[in-house]
Formats: sequence, C-alpha cells, structure tokens
Amino acid sequence: MRRLLLLLVIALGAGPEVGLGADASVDNGTAPLAASAAPIRVDVHPPAGADGPEPWTGWIQTALGAVRTVSPDYPVERLTVRLRGVETGGAAVVFGRVRRSAIPALEFYVDPQAELAALNADWRSYHEAAHLLIPFPGNRDIWFTEGLASYYQYLLQARAGMISEHESWTELARGFQRGFDDPQGAERDLRSLSPRMRQLRAYRRVYWTGAAFFLNVDVRLRTETGGRHSLDSALAAFHRCCMDRRSRWDARSLIQQLGELSVPSIWRQEYQALMKGPAEPEIDRAFAALGIGFDGRSVALDPNPRATALRQSISAPGSAGLARRVVDSDDRQ
Repeated sequence: MRRLLLLLVIALGAGPEVGLGADASVDNGTAPLAASAAPIRVDVHPPAGADGPEPWTGWIQTALGAVRTVSPDYPVERLTVRLRGVETGGAAVVFGRVRRSAIPALEFYVDPQAELAALNADWRSYHEAAHLLIPFPGNRDIWFTEGLASYYQYLLQARAGMISEHESWTELARGFQRGFDDPQGAERDLRSLSPRMRQLRAYRRVYWTGAAFFLNVDVRLRTETGGRHSLDSALAAFHRCCMDRRSRWDARSLIQQLGELSVPSIWRQEYQALMKGPAEPEIDRAFAALGIGFDGRSVALDPNPRATALRQSISAPGSAGLARRVVDSDDRQ
C-alpha cells in the first residue's frame, strides 16, 4: 500500500470548508491551500484496501483545522497518521490514540469503507488531535491531558461545523454525567485515582473530572476578564513561549505556567478545589453561567444574550474570533 504524503496548510478556523484543491498533489506533493500559520506536514498511512487519498485526507484536515481554532500555532510541524482497517460493526471509527514520539503520531482503527461525513461526525479525531496542544504531563497526571482532550472534543466538532452548538453542549453534558455515574473510583480523590486509572478502569471518572476542571477554568477566564482571556488564549500563549522547552512537565507546572500567561488565581483556585474532594465532575457553577440546564439526558439553552454570547464564544464556528468578545460580567453570581 502506497503512503499518502501531503502538506496541509490549515487556515485558522476554516475547518472543513478548506479543501485540498483541484491542483493538489497527494503523492509526495503539496496541497496549495489558503495562507495561514505554519504548515503541518502530514504523513498519512491509509487503511489496507483504500483506493486513494479520500476520505482520509479530508477527515484529517477537518480535525486539524478545528484544533487550530484553539491556537494558530498548533505545536506540531510534522505528524504521522496511521489508519488500521478493522471490522467496526458499522461505526466509522472505533479506537484512537496518540503517540508522542519525535514525530508525533495519531493512530485510528477505522472502517476501510467509511465515508467522509461519518468520519467527521466521530469525536475521536478531535480528541486525539487536542492531546497535542500540551506536553505530556506524565502518567500520574493523566487526568490533565485526558481532561483537556475530553473538554475540547465536542466543542471542536461544533467549531468545525460538524455538529450544532446544541449538540455539542448536549454531548459534553452527557460526558460529565458518565463521569459522575462511573462506579470505578467512586469516593477516591483525583490525586490518588489518576495514577491508577488503568488498573481500576476508572477512565470515565478521570477523563470527565479533568474535563470539568478545564470547563470551569475556561468559563471563569472568559467571564472574569470580560473576554480578554480564555483557555484558548492561554494555550496559544503557551505555544508561543514554552512548548519547545526541554523540561519535563506535570500538571502543577503546566497550571503554574498557564496561569502566568492568563490569570494565576483562577488556575490555582480551580486546581485546589479539584484536589480537595472526591474525583467527580463539578459543573453546576459553569453551567449556570453558560445558561445550560441538564436533566441527565438533554440540555436546555437559556436564550439570555449574555449566556448565549458566552456559549457561542466557546462552541460556535469561528469562535476563535468570538473568544475576544467582551462578556459583561457585572452581575456574575
């Protein structure tokens, strides 16, 4: 099976609307797309039996375009994508993982006959690409990287235009509920549970408790600074200053650095609150600010203009620009 090598130049926030173009060369060539931040060279290994570059290149381009709405300086210059064809029972994708080697790699187990729409509708490509927004914090702090990727996965789908705003908040809320309901690791604190996540099979509890941390930080940054700061902007600043440092990172050092690039007290307070109690998603305060009601299965979105603006600054297509919208926070609760 020949290897598909292409150069993707992802326009910030363009998502799936940026195509490879009629004149794009796929085999050992380049795709002349719209000008943007530094290009990402993507080495795609399609599943056995694939006839050509599509839908695989379009799918990967959509995911990378979406993750660049977080930061135009997505900290990867070269990326390998390995696709394994398997029996999926009708699903487009059944498994994904990231490998943090010298050249980072994303690996997915896919239906070799999957169509582009079905691939784009699956959350896994967005989740795995989001892992590379930060350095690996170590297995003891696996909650930090899995929480970040889980927080972003549905929001990136919405930013890419693959699901609606309502769907993104519904899926995010259901994820938090899965974490809360996970019987594995109940009553344990996150500090002791995270290093034993795989042993105890407490994946949902660890992932979604971590995701709630990032939700709370993101909402507070946006509301308490009038939109001047956000999780997106903190990560973008981190990519400009610190991603290439050769130091080893853990959750505490990443939180300290991200705090210095935004609002240290918010990161510190949310981390301290996270570590005090049992590992479970605490989302009530953030959902109240966002105007999200959740009954365990479906969400209701408050049409209040302030709550709507806040939600859209996080999840709407083009929300990298909306992130700088000033959110009036005079009557915060």
